[in-house]
Amino acid sequence: MIKPVTKNDLHDCLDIIHRGYETVAIEFGLTEENCPYRGHASLPYEELLKSFESGMLMFAYFRDDIPVGYLEMQPPVNGVCGLGSIVVLPEHRHNGYGHKLLDFCKQRAKELGATKIRFGMIDDNKRLRKWYEDNGCVTVEYKNYNGAPFTVGKMECEL
Repeated sequence: MIKPVTKNDLHDCLDIIHRGYETVAIEFGLTEENCPYRGHASLPYEELLKSFESGMLMFAYFRDDIPVGYLEMQPPVNGVCGLGSIVVLPEHRHNGYGHKLLDFCKQRAKELGATKIRFGMIDDNKRLRKWYEDNGCVTVEYKNYNGAPFTVGKMECEL
């Protein structure tokens, strides 16, 4: 079940973010020097709280009343909804929770009047890129950041 995140849920969500992104940080050699917050693996609580208070839309996927996945999206601007994060705890991956979160994101974005979702990801993460492509997303741009050990692929999904 997917539920909106409340302020009281933020610590649980931060745990999902840290544990979920840690596998990515290790796989792609992310450090504080080459990627802010190691790609969210070390995101401070204050940053998550700031996003929450600024109006980011946050949702958690609950399995047996335990949060195992997290979704963050920006309200649409000019018909485009920004996807900030979809992350599932490593021990709960490959159970369809990420797919359910992405489908929920698409539906919620449509309800808010968006016609597409846009986001960036580590393009070198071929497995994740293929997952997004299999779910209707396409790469529209590539960007290299000075000092970053990876290429960012900007992806979009038409709704």
